Amino acid sequence: MAYFSAFPDLPGDAGSTVGRGSGMLKGQNLGFSVVPNGNTVIVKDLFETLRRYEKASPLFKKEMRKVAYAIAKDLQGRVKIEAGLAGASPGRARQYLQVAKGLRANNDNVPTIKLRGNEPFRSTTRPVNKNDRKKIKGRNQRVVLSDIFFGAEFGGGATSKTKQFLRHRGQSGYFFWPTVRKRKNAIAKEYLDGLDKVIRELNIG
Repeated sequence: MAYFSAFPDLPGDAGSTVGRGSGMLKGQNLGFSVVPNGNTVIVKDLFETLRRYEKASPLFKKEMRKVAYAIAKDLQGRVKIEAGLAGASPGRARQYLQVAKGLRANNDNVPTIKLRGNEPFRSTTRPVNKNDRKKIKGRNQRVVLSDIFFGAEFGGGATSKTKQFLRHRGQSGYFFWPTVRKRKNAIAKEYLDGLDKVIRELNIG
């Protein structure tokens, strides 16, 4: 199962930024960074802050999961819209939309989306041939979403195996990560506002 988070896996600031927001929490500026060409939202000292408040209330983690899920659910819908626009042809648009439908908001304490990678992928433009099936081992010879997602998101086209995808775009992406980048500041603000609200409601500030 592939997981994609709007936040990095590790705490701390990524360093060089092109902009910094005012992520205020209980009068303290946690800050959030927009990294040049980066795909993640960086919230300074976020994980240390979450751990501290988890110790202060047994309800904190549950409430923060609600906040994070709502943000991830909204992002999930926006990714589907972007996927429909990213395809250079109706066939590719259908391919991208099918892959995007396999993305689901995950129940976590930071906004996270997971890919249901083992779900079957049914091509609307090119049937899977016998050679394709032989290369897919351990999954009853099915083509699944995880086989298609990374090519659809990051592109290909350099070989016969990846010619079904648009040109390779490095780590820029075509629909998932572009949506995250467009929403970076909003994701950080919504999450920090939600965090501040939970702390006030639980009276643990």
